[in-house]
Amino acid sequence: TTYHTVLRDIDLLKSIHWEYVILDESQMIKNKESKMFKSINELACENKISLSGTPIENSLSDLWSQMEFLNPQMLGEFSFFKTNYLKPIEKFRDEDAQAQLAKLVKPFILRRTKEEVAKDLPPLTESVEYIDLNKTQKDVYEKVKSATRNYLLGLDNADRSFKFHVFAALTKLRQIANNPVMVDESYAGDSEKMDYILSKMETLYKAGHKV
Repeated sequence: TTYHTVLRDIDLLKSIHWEYVILDESQMIKNKESKMFKSINELACENKISLSGTPIENSLSDLWSQMEFLNPQMLGEFSFFKTNYLKPIEKFRDEDAQAQLAKLVKPFILRRTKEEVAKDLPPLTESVEYIDLNKTQKDVYEKVKSATRNYLLGLDNADRSFKFHVFAALTKLRQIANNPVMVDESYAGDSEKMDYILSKMETLYKAGHKV
């Protein structure tokens, strides 16, 4: 079932004693404060398995949440984990704490390395397509680019928020390059990239390919 169905039907699902609960993409429960994490941990079962390609996406707290599902209290309460592992490792690069944590979780993790998986995968095929903007789209892009440059030059680049403004400006320009309607809903012109993608998808669909 999907994670969202678990949320919706938790009263029914927690009334059943399961032989196995297997989480696919188990990073979905990484947020210990989420309803998802709390609902999954209400399920009663004999055995638990988690599958994930990215068990730690943002922080070691992701690992705590998944281990708390698999083996409750194995890494202690979160406050204990934060004091003894998360903060020493993430903030101070404490190698002893890192080694201790690795030793604790290693017996419960079955891991395939990229080298082991690579031989099962077909060769990667990559195609890069360069698409010129049409005049209308290019005019919008240049106008926003000019206004953005002037705006950024007027900011204090020593300010802590400066990088955020730069990132937001680049994101906006990237959206315009994709399709100006992503930034301005009233835009009535064409988008070369959108036209290309729709044409490409139609060709692939007619050929019976999955897209």
